[in-house]
Amino acid sequence: MTEKTPNAILLNPQVVVEPGDYRDLYDARPDVRRAFGEASEVLGTDLAADFFAESRDRINSGRVVRPASLAIATALYRAVAARREPPAYIAGLSLGSIIAGHLGGHMSFRDAVRMTHLMPVIEDEEFAGTGLGVAFYYGVDMERFGEALREETAAGRVLSPCAYTAADQMILTGELSALKAMNLRAPSCGGVGLVIPYGPPAHSPLPVLRRVEERFRREWRYLDPPRDPDVPLICNVTARPLRTAAEVTESFITQYGRTVLWDQSVRRLAGLGVRAVTVIGPGHFVLKSLRSTAVSFEVESFLGDGGPLPEPPGEEGR
Repeated sequence: MTEKTPNAILLNPQVVVEPGDYRDLYDARPDVRRAFGEASEVLGTDLAADFFAESRDRINSGRVVRPASLAIATALYRAVAARREPPAYIAGLSLGSIIAGHLGGHMSFRDAVRMTHLMPVIEDEEFAGTGLGVAFYYGVDMERFGEALREETAAGRVLSPCAYTAADQMILTGELSALKAMNLRAPSCGGVGLVIPYGPPAHSPLPVLRRVEERFRREWRYLDPPRDPDVPLICNVTARPLRTAAEVTESFITQYGRTVLWDQSVRRLAGLGVRAVTVIGPGHFVLKSLRSTAVSFEVESFLGDGGPLPEPPGEEGR
């Protein structure tokens, strides 16, 4: 009997959404509308009305785009899962790690919606007036870029690694003026830097992130008992598999103050024998990062933006 090759599900981080994005998906798929309806009941507001508003600012508020991304990913995952064997592992980058916590069986959809809403509520309060943001750098020589980063921080600029996303990609958290300075230095390191619109500060030992981490630890409570995940989660800040409820919960809290090691997490999956991955949307960030990793996977994607989609499950798959 041939042993099956382990596969994994990968989830995207928060992405910028333009007015009208994913509207066709919502209109065409009853499973997506159901997921939005379930999330709206938890939030006590019409999530679809907010997410499909005309205002770009309203759509990309963390309190809207994060639970909406959860709803879309959950519906697509349910459709995939209804017709396949369970994945061997599941992993997500930043917001994707929270979504992975639900899809992997650690927490209920209700609690995942609550978590994706509480986090930006706390962040909005703590980040107000700090002048902090995030920027994405790609195509850079990491050794030269790291040296540039050390020079800027030595000069007193507020900068910190947020995420290592691929062999030539990373995200920085810092003051906007400092990020713009790094953007100017990126070409000399072979790449490009861009401040991420609507991107909140994240995944950094900067004091404000430590405050957010402490508040989230104090204020977060599950309504439904958390469980050991059915599918091991690859922790996006340690790159190791998480198999207990306590480990997963702690990873959600401590990822605020630690740099995300996404590139290392992807390579860990390869080391665990994974050769095929399915990326579930919304967003293209993970797909782009996979193109610059040191390992090669068979990649399938369901991003919800007009590309191939799994068939909605029948009533038996609800």
